[in-house]
Amino acid sequence: MDETITTKFNPSEELFDKVVNARYACTRFQRYQELNATTAPQQSPYLPKASLSNPATLQQALASLQLSTRSPTGFNSQPYKLIMVHTPYQKQLLSQYCLGRNGDRVRDSDCTVVFLSDGEVGRDGGRFVEFLRRNMDSDCDGSDAATANEGDATTTERTNKTSRTRRPLSSNALLKLRLLILLFSSGYPFPQFLSKPLSFLIRLGVSILSMFMRILHSLKKTSASTNRLSKWISSILPTNIQLLPTLSSSETWSQKNTMLVAMTYMLACTSRGLATCPMEGFDANGVRKVLGIPGGKRYGIPLIVSTGLPYRYNNGTNSEEDVDDVGLSHGGENDMSPRYPLEEVVFGNAFGESFSLALSR
Repeated sequence: MDETITTKFNPSEELFDKVVNARYACTRFQRYQELNATTAPQQSPYLPKASLSNPATLQQALASLQLSTRSPTGFNSQPYKLIMVHTPYQKQLLSQYCLGRNGDRVRDSDCTVVFLSDGEVGRDGGRFVEFLRRNMDSDCDGSDAATANEGDATTTERTNKTSRTRRPLSSNALLKLRLLILLFSSGYPFPQFLSKPLSFLIRLGVSILSMFMRILHSLKKTSASTNRLSKWISSILPTNIQLLPTLSSSETWSQKNTMLVAMTYMLACTSRGLATCPMEGFDANGVRKVLGIPGGKRYGIPLIVSTGLPYRYNNGTNSEEDVDDVGLSHGGENDMSPRYPLEEVVFGNAFGESFSLALSR
C-alpha cells in the first residue's frame, strides 16, 4: 500500500478529521491541582479527596451524552444505560474501586460516565414496542396502520417533533422484530439459571445448522459441473439456500453495541474541548455496589470514561506524570500517539492482501 489519503472534499470532513486526531486518553485532569482547596463534608476522611465539578463542563458532557445516543445499535434496541458520576461524594466512592491511577482520574475529573451494557435486553421488549409505536408516522399511508395502532390514537404520537418517524408496523411485524432482537442479542427475559443454558443451546443449534447450510451452499455451487453426480446433487438440493448468521453471547452483543455509544461520546467531548480517559481497570462488583446497579449480572460494565479539562503544565510539555500506570504516554492535543502503519492493518479484498487504489479503477 503506497497511497496516502490526504484529499479533503469539504469543510465538514476536515473538521471531523481534526476531532478524531485530537482525541487522546488524558492521563491527568486539571482539577487535580485544587484537591486541597475543594473538599466536601460528606467525603470519607480515609480516602483521598475528590474535587468539585465545574457546572459548565458537566453541561458540555451531558450534551455529549445526548449526542452519543444517536449511535447505531442492533435493530435500534439501544441495549445500554449510562451513569454520570459527578458529585464529590460519589466520585470518591467510585474511585476506591478503580485501580491504580484510575482512581485519581475519577476524583480529579469533573465527571465519570459508567457505560452499562444490558445483557437481558429482552426484558424491555414491551417498552421497546411502545417506543416504536409512539414514533410511527400517523400521516403515512399504509394498509397496516389500523392494525398497528389497534384503535389507539395515542400510539401514533411522536416522542418529539424532530425525531425520525417510521411507517406503521403491524402487530406481526412488531412480534417478528422482538423475536429477532431476542435471537441476535441472546438476552432472553428469564432467570439467569435458565437464560444462560437456553442461550448456549440456541447458539449451538444455530451454529450446527449454519454449518449444514454452508455445506449445502458449497454443494450447490458445484452443480455447474457437467458430470452426472453433480447434476443429481443439484436436482435434490433446494433452489434457495439461505445462510444463517453467527450469533454472539448476550455479553458480547450488548457490549459491542455499547462501545459504539462510548466512542461517539468521546468524540463529542473532544469537539467541545473536553478531555476523556477510557478505563477498564476497575472492580466491576464494587462499582455495581456503590452505584446501586440492579439486576445482578444483567448489566455488564465494559468501560468507564472520566471527563474534564486536561491538566496544564507550566512549561506546556509532557512530564513523567503525564503517563499511565505502566509509563506509557497517550499523547496530547498536539502530540498524537503512534499507530501501526496502515498497510499492516488494512487489507484489500482478502486477509493479508495489500490494498491498492490502482486496482479499483
